[in-house]
Amino acid sequence: MDQEEKMNWEKLLKHLDGHQDDGQADEELNQEELDVLLLAEETNMSLNRTDPEMKFPVQAGWEELEARYKEKHREANPRTGRSKRNWFMAAAAVLACVIGSVWWLSMRPEDPSKNASAITITGIKLTLENGKTVALDQKEAPVLKSAGADLNGGTLVYKKETDLTKEKEGSVSMNVLEVPYGKQTKVELGDGTAIWVNSGSKLTYPSHFPASKREVILEGEAFFDVSHNAQRPFIVHVKGLNVQVLGTAFNINSFGPAVQTALVRGKVGLEAGDQSILLIPGELGSYTRAGGTLSKTEADLKLYTAWKDGEIYFDNSSLAEIAFRLEREYNLHFSFEDAALKNLHFMVDMPKTGDDIQQVLKNIRLSTNEVDFVVKGNVIEVKRRN
Repeated sequence: MDQEEKMNWEKLLKHLDGHQDDGQADEELNQEELDVLLLAEETNMSLNRTDPEMKFPVQAGWEELEARYKEKHREANPRTGRSKRNWFMAAAAVLACVIGSVWWLSMRPEDPSKNASAITITGIKLTLENGKTVALDQKEAPVLKSAGADLNGGTLVYKKETDLTKEKEGSVSMNVLEVPYGKQTKVELGDGTAIWVNSGSKLTYPSHFPASKREVILEGEAFFDVSHNAQRPFIVHVKGLNVQVLGTAFNINSFGPAVQTALVRGKVGLEAGDQSILLIPGELGSYTRAGGTLSKTEADLKLYTAWKDGEIYFDNSSLAEIAFRLEREYNLHFSFEDAALKNLHFMVDMPKTGDDIQQVLKNIRLSTNEVDFVVKGNVIEVKRRN
């Protein structure tokens, strides 16, 4: 039997696609078919490690593989007596060509008119009430305007609401604003409330609030300057905690094990289950999710609001705490060669200089003789100074 007849392409296709019959086991493949199948599956696994969304396109891939393999078979002439290993190497070479072309095709931008939902947005993105997701940049200004918003110098500004634009009860649709690591943005809602959304955070909110109350959902960190309205309380829902105000300014951070609310102005009520506390300016409220407890204490508010004002500020903070925040703000990763270095404490008070973290690291170096930093792309290696 010649080599071309020994390769059952339909059977290989079914195995790779996972559609083989229950009674059809891998041992029904001959060794040559099994070798090529395993090679394809290993390649598929490799692609998934690189990009979880990537998958070997079974039908198109195998059709091309079959055609190219048969072409190589004809060129090679099976009557020369080549070993099975040589034939497998030929198949492997062809498969590499197929995967290479598949990889290249997968990296080409798709026609947006064919599949708008497949577009990847790497910056700040907004999912509108109608389900459409857009990048928060000037190119999407017409789409934003149709949704009642404008982009003004990086700030998303909604039209001021009137009694006519207030939503009816029960008919509120929500927008979702997602801010990746290394980015920040600001939203001005129709009621006059301003919200600064920090890196790695998500804010869910309506374009217009109903007449009785104003509610948003937060994941991550944001600073709120809430427009006063005694008849319409403003409520932030964040990981089991409800923060209720009438008109005030405060910061909420839910990245750590506790949801922390730092009050700058006005009054804030915190509710979790059957517990509630009231904050006054200068106080920090903490809700520990694991224990379900609420507490409050006086705090240095700048620790919680400096990011909104474009500053880097830490006061006797551990290097672990500093790294945890800087990873989000600069979209990078800290790697400690010695875990003990995480427990070193530092004071940092400086303006944030764009997207460059070098000046922050320099200031920390100057304050100690124990630690050094090596920047390798998006990874900062923290080493003990020799």
